[in-house]
Amino acid sequence: MNLLKLFILSSALVLSPAVLMAAQSGTPDVPVIPVPSSLPVASEAPAPSPLPSSTATAAPSYSLNSSTYLSTYQVGTGTTTNNYLPLYEDLNFKYPVLKHTLSIEASGWLNYDFLTSQYTHRTNTDFAYAYLNYTPQQLPLRIKLGRIYSYFGSASDQYDGMELMVDNLGGFGIDGFVGSEVDSELHNTPGGVTTGGRLFYNDAYFGVGGSMMYAANNDSVSQERWGVDGWIRPVNMVYLFGRYYYDMVDKRAYDGTLKISLTPVKRLFLDAAYGLFNPASLIDKTSIFWVFNTESYRNINGDIGYRILDNLSLAIEGTKYMYSSYGNSYSYGARLNYDKLPYTAGLELDKVDSNPTDYLTTRVYVARNFAMGFYANIDVIYASYLGILNGYRHSITGHVAVGKSLVRNLKLTLSGDSLDGPYVRHGGFAMLSLKYSL
Repeated sequence: MNLLKLFILSSALVLSPAVLMAAQSGTPDVPVIPVPSSLPVASEAPAPSPLPSSTATAAPSYSLNSSTYLSTYQVGTGTTTNNYLPLYEDLNFKYPVLKHTLSIEASGWLNYDFLTSQYTHRTNTDFAYAYLNYTPQQLPLRIKLGRIYSYFGSASDQYDGMELMVDNLGGFGIDGFVGSEVDSELHNTPGGVTTGGRLFYNDAYFGVGGSMMYAANNDSVSQERWGVDGWIRPVNMVYLFGRYYYDMVDKRAYDGTLKISLTPVKRLFLDAAYGLFNPASLIDKTSIFWVFNTESYRNINGDIGYRILDNLSLAIEGTKYMYSSYGNSYSYGARLNYDKLPYTAGLELDKVDSNPTDYLTTRVYVARNFAMGFYANIDVIYASYLGILNGYRHSITGHVAVGKSLVRNLKLTLSGDSLDGPYVRHGGFAMLSLKYSL
């Protein structure tokens, strides 16, 4: 996927996770139905942090989160335009069976398209995860049993089985899992065995971890990944992070990052990073999807910022993207951000040099907290193409959200998004989210 398509589809729902999944699909020129997911999302730079002691994590409260998404949009494929009207329901809950020691945690979703049958059936349902979580009070231990998604560096997988996490052993810790690999969104259970884990050390100034993941299916190795990651903060003004993950089946690195952050003087901050990513290595090698073309890329990024006032900062940024097939793309721009309660506001200007056309973007956002638990935010992105793209010279994405804490531990959020552009036309998205916890 080139940088232009990535921008258009990722900005299609500026803050809505339901349609952000569409941008991650890698096929923006074909009809894409985004699927809400409750699987954990890896952070940009996951430092090897230990599991907190079980006395701090073993008292899960009861919580129930419900998010309902309704979308309507068009996607053009050549001379064909398809209309979509999908509905999604995403449920997550956590219930303490035994206080401080045993809980049930689960997440599931349902999707239905009123206009187009995206899959074999209009309706699709499944569990993202559903497991028992056991955390004994006097031990630095956690055990999960059921359908689980684990993320331990390169050892990331969804499976039916068991996960064991131990830490606080003189700064050392170990995470491990074993089970049968699953693919919930395709209702497919490949079978075989999957196993993986991570060994790490962590203190106040330094952390390092090694991880691996292995999956076999029908006497064939479907996935085998190894990796190492670490960070160091020798003094407060310097932070260095790195990771390197290698695909043993594909015989190449698939995820690598080296990042340094500096604050040499007060109010000034500098970031520099180099990264590489090959998404094909995350696909099961026994799956038919492995034959599809996936674009690998490397990128170099630099970011310099200055805090003009305590609540006002200015930054400039530049990135070079090097794709395996599409050539190089560049982006550079500036952002101004103001953050002082009850307001947050910002302005971003960017220029992107990309294939098939360059473009300029302007982003304006503002958020405010009101009295009595109300809050609201508005986010608008306008893109101007320096050439004609699928008949469009401009595109605009808008996001509006309002919410209120109704009573103690009960929050209601309403949001809406719109997009009109060369890849997603006349798009409209709405979400109702109700979150309750004790």
